[in-house]
Amino acid sequence: MKRMYVVTLFITLFWISAANAQKVRVGILALDQPYITEIAGPLDVYHHVPADKIEVVLISDTASELKTYEGMPFRAHYTIQNAPRLDVLVVPSGFGSLDRDLKNRPVVEWVKKAASEAKFVTSHCEGAFLLAESGALNGKNVTTFPSDRPALARRFPAVKVQDQRVVVDGNVVTSAGGLASYEGSLWVVGQLFGEAEAKRIGEALVFGSSNMTAAHSPAAH
Repeated sequence: MKRMYVVTLFITLFWISAANAQKVRVGILALDQPYITEIAGPLDVYHHVPADKIEVVLISDTASELKTYEGMPFRAHYTIQNAPRLDVLVVPSGFGSLDRDLKNRPVVEWVKKAASEAKFVTSHCEGAFLLAESGALNGKNVTTFPSDRPALARRFPAVKVQDQRVVVDGNVVTSAGGLASYEGSLWVVGQLFGEAEAKRIGEALVFGSSNMTAAHSPAAH
C-alpha cells in the first residue's frame, strides 16, 4: 500500500512538473518607479491567456518593496539573481529609463542574457533604451515613445528607429507605449497561442478593430 502511494505521488508530481514545463513564461522587468501603464498593459494581456498555458512574473533588481512612478507599491516575484529562464522578456519604461537604469550594469547584463535566451524580446515606450544598451537591438528595426525616437537613434546608431506604433523585427517586438503596449503584447500572444486567442483577448479588453489590426500586423521594415 505504501509503495502504491509513493508511485502515485511520483506520477502526480511528474505530471505537475511536465505541465509547468510546457507553460510559456513571461517575465516583466519592473525596476524602481516604472510607469504603471507599461507594466499593466502586458500584464493584463498575458494574464488573459489560460493559466495552464502561461506563467507571468515580475522581475526586479531587488526583493524589497518598490513603487510605480504613480505611487502604487509592488514587490517582484524574482530578482535578476534568481529569475528563471524566460520565453518572453518584457522591458517596460520608467522614471529611470533614460539615465539611471542604463547605468545599472547588473541589470544591463541580465537583460542581455535574458534576451539571448527568450523566444520573444519586447519593449514598451522608453524600455527600448535599456534593450539597446544591452545590445539586444543592434541591427534591429525598433520604435519607442514618439518624442524619444531621435534620442534613441542618436545614442544607439546601430539601432534602426522607425516612426511606428509597433515594430516587429524577427523575434524583437517594440512599441511606442501606452495603448500600443497592449497591441504589441497581443501580437506576441497571436504568435504563441494563435490568432483566435489574440482576438478573444482583444475582444475581452474591448479593443477597437484598428488596435487589433495594429496588434496582429505591426509595421516591420
